[in-house]
Amino acid sequence: MKIGVDIGGSHIAIALINDENIIIKKYDQDILCGKANMEEYLFNYINEKINEFKGNEEITNIGISVPGNPQGTVVRNINNLGIDYIDFKVIEEKHGIKVSVINDGKAAAKAEKELGAMKDSKDCIFLCIGTGIGSAVYLNNQLLQCNRNTGFEIGHMIIDRNGNMCKCGKRGCFETYCSMRHFKNNIAQILNEDISDGISFKRVLENNINNIEIQKAIDDYIDNLIISLSNLIDIFEPELICFGGSFIHFKEYLFEPLIIKMQERKYIFNKQCELPKMVLAKFDNDSGLIGAVI
Repeated sequence: MKIGVDIGGSHIAIALINDENIIIKKYDQDILCGKANMEEYLFNYINEKINEFKGNEEITNIGISVPGNPQGTVVRNINNLGIDYIDFKVIEEKHGIKVSVINDGKAAAKAEKELGAMKDSKDCIFLCIGTGIGSAVYLNNQLLQCNRNTGFEIGHMIIDRNGNMCKCGKRGCFETYCSMRHFKNNIAQILNEDISDGISFKRVLENNINNIEIQKAIDDYIDNLIISLSNLIDIFEPELICFGGSFIHFKEYLFEPLIIKMQERKYIFNKQCELPKMVLAKFDNDSGLIGAVI
């Protein structure tokens, strides 16, 4: 048995996974504590669940999927959690089980490429759209990687040079316009309503879907997503783009309208590039858990 941990910008999940990469048991919850005690919170939660899993199974390895730039067990710049530096070696030392750490976007992409929706595509892009936007690119079946940092941080591609401030320190990043955090905050502001979690957010959106301002917010979101996709298609010419993260829970409100608008607005795309196939992740929001241990 293996243990997968997926740390997102506002959510953490941990699962017991068998040798066939099937999730046997999973715990997940929103990250609610303040930035001052974030590292302690993460370690306590992970250690508690590992102890539970260890009590019933022999664990061979622990894989941790996390936003930021992993180097061994050290991760730097988890901006959405306010963490500059964290070392997961302490978990390995505490439990005597090998720990590996991987960038969350790359982990989710790995699961989808080896076992899921991207399995049959040589040239493909994975976009994990949640609190932030994680990403990975495969060309000729090879994951593109950099030597110094994680690289291919598509979420920080600038789409508006005078745009919103991003937590990375730049303005106008793709992430500041198309993350699910941005979309949720925008809807909450329009309705003047506190939306604390994903379940209530989807319900609120469903109840107000005919609101003109809500429709405009959806249109603006999709327009910004299309601009970003146009850039990616020109650069990489993928045959397939796969979407993961909490974005997948809004298929009828975001994904399906996106497909329609891409066909309607082909003038935004280079006429020499064929539009890629667009799919949702096979493993829903569990791709990062599985990818962390394969």
